[in-house]
Amino acid sequence: MKKTGGYRFNTFSGVFLPSILTILGVVMYLRLGTVIGDLGLIGAIGILIFAESIAVSTGLAISSISTNTPVLSGGPYFLISRSLGPGFGSSIGLAYYLAQSLSVPFYILGFTEAMFTVFPDLMEYRLWVSMIPLMILALIAVIGANWAIRTQFAIMLVLLLSIVVMLGGALFSVPTPQQFAANWMPSNGKSINLLTLASGFAVFFPAVTGFLAGVNMSGDLEDARKSIPRGTITAIMVGFVLYAVEILLFGAAWSGKAMSENFYGVLVRHALFGTGFLVLAGMAAATLSSALGTLIGAPRVLQAFAADRIFPPFNFFARGRGPNREPVAAMMLTLILSVGTVIWASGLGGSSDALNAVAELVTLFMLCTYAIINIAASVESFAANPSFRPKFRFFHWIVGFYGAAACLVAALIINAGLLLIALAVIEILFLLARRRSLERTFGDARRGYYFEHIRRALMRLSALPPDPKNWRPQITVLAGTEPKHLMLIRFAALLNNNRGILTVARLQTLPPGGNPAALRRRELAKLNRLSAATAIHFFPSVAVIEDDSEYDRALPIFLQAHSLGPLAPNIVFCGWPTRQERAEAFCAHLQEIRRQRMNSLVMVNPERAETTPDGPVDIWWRGRRNGELMLILAHLLTCNRLWRKTPIRLLRITSQEDAAKAQRELHALTEDSRIET
Repeated sequence: MKKTGGYRFNTFSGVFLPSILTILGVVMYLRLGTVIGDLGLIGAIGILIFAESIAVSTGLAISSISTNTPVLSGGPYFLISRSLGPGFGSSIGLAYYLAQSLSVPFYILGFTEAMFTVFPDLMEYRLWVSMIPLMILALIAVIGANWAIRTQFAIMLVLLLSIVVMLGGALFSVPTPQQFAANWMPSNGKSINLLTLASGFAVFFPAVTGFLAGVNMSGDLEDARKSIPRGTITAIMVGFVLYAVEILLFGAAWSGKAMSENFYGVLVRHALFGTGFLVLAGMAAATLSSALGTLIGAPRVLQAFAADRIFPPFNFFARGRGPNREPVAAMMLTLILSVGTVIWASGLGGSSDALNAVAELVTLFMLCTYAIINIAASVESFAANPSFRPKFRFFHWIVGFYGAAACLVAALIINAGLLLIALAVIEILFLLARRRSLERTFGDARRGYYFEHIRRALMRLSALPPDPKNWRPQITVLAGTEPKHLMLIRFAALLNNNRGILTVARLQTLPPGGNPAALRRRELAKLNRLSAATAIHFFPSVAVIEDDSEYDRALPIFLQAHSLGPLAPNIVFCGWPTRQERAEAFCAHLQEIRRQRMNSLVMVNPERAETTPDGPVDIWWRGRRNGELMLILAHLLTCNRLWRKTPIRLLRITSQEDAAKAQRELHALTEDSRIET
């Protein structure tokens, strides 16, 4: 779905550029050498691989979700809330916004500390050194995201020049195998243990947390479903390659002890052709670009959350300025939080230890967001909803569960105590969003547990409004006792494909003097045996009628009553009548099925049908009223093992003058349905 108004950023400017500029932050200039020196190359490489595995799994998960649904404004909040519901979406959305908002002052403070390493006399003006660039960035962000993106192009150029002089300086220092071997283990002679790895990971991990900066711009992308996967995965890969090259090259060129003591000084001394000023410029560009990217992204998350009107006090922040709906109100709140944190950190309140604790809390909120994103994609993939057909195919639910587990391990490594605080905050937000009290049930047997679980699930399902995205086939097969009706059941099972509920209904005539209850029990037992013998899982349903003349009056009543709460059938599957005198009654039944807002599927000559594929699946297109259903049923049919390679053909009869228009409409339909034809 392409964006029809507002900004129309492409993959590079809207996703890749903000993401890569946030990834290449202050860690690359001030902390990378410390990790190499303290943990050796083996420890630095191990931390890089583990950290990037979290980024890759989350990037794959966000790509999978974003290509399965039209993506609007709100970034991770929008994707999580539309996958796991408003409870998870609200709790994680607010936590993610808070983490993003507090990240802005931390990037600014990183810039301030970088300035102090070069100009120590500025320390007495700490507040102004932080506040002036913050206000300049805020002004750029308020003017509009378009100007912010243009500014980031200039920042990117400075950053690239800085990286070139750093890598060139390492190459001109003549890397040697001996230096590489000397730096393989920690330079201080200490052994690598869990404590040192945890400390090094906490220092390095912020370097890989910026890949969602482009996802934050989801509402301002020309084609979010294409741009988010391409831009996000590319940024993650480029960042990984660059950090890997720097670790290996720096480790082979310079002393680990020197890098551990003053990494920035090493970079400046060895800068290519004595251009140490470019290292300073790059460090400033890296920190300020990260702050700017977060400053334009975080308010958009809050604006999207407020637009859903889940928490009335936040509704004010849904306001936007101009045709592009610039989130000025949300941006002002972000700026207030940033200014307050900068003032606090500058000595007018708080302490450095408290500030470090908040910094860790920010990282933990980010990890919780990544974990929920992985879980959301895994649940969608594992549940196998027919509506879950992402165009991004390089994701498996196992990858998502690994990503969620890795996020938990990383959070425990950084600070287990603060993790509990972060989870408590998220849990409170979740409960507020759901607005439901926790329920307790008791049961001492497996059947009782399943009964209560199903009862709760049905009650909750009844409270949720139906939506086409959650549609599943709920097929009722009208089958008698004749052998041809077995073919109806087999085809219904193929169309259901274990994605919905399949019921086999039988209206059985009572013989003279018969017992209706006993007859019904016998027929149900027959259908259960048929299910076991054919390995087709269906629910049997039998209604007893006095004689054949009651069939036409009983069937409409049976279809109206045949449901359990929200699990009412939406498709009635039957055979075509073989007797001429039944044609009028058959057409009346079709009209009744339509009046009850069900779909009709009719099989002609089921006795001649085959359950193995013979040629393509043809869909004769007559319009959109039932076209989506036809497409999804054909898709479900081809999901079966024997039908997997069977092509789907979408056919339409049209005049030669309208052929081009019809072709475009069919192409648009297949694109929206995400079904290959």
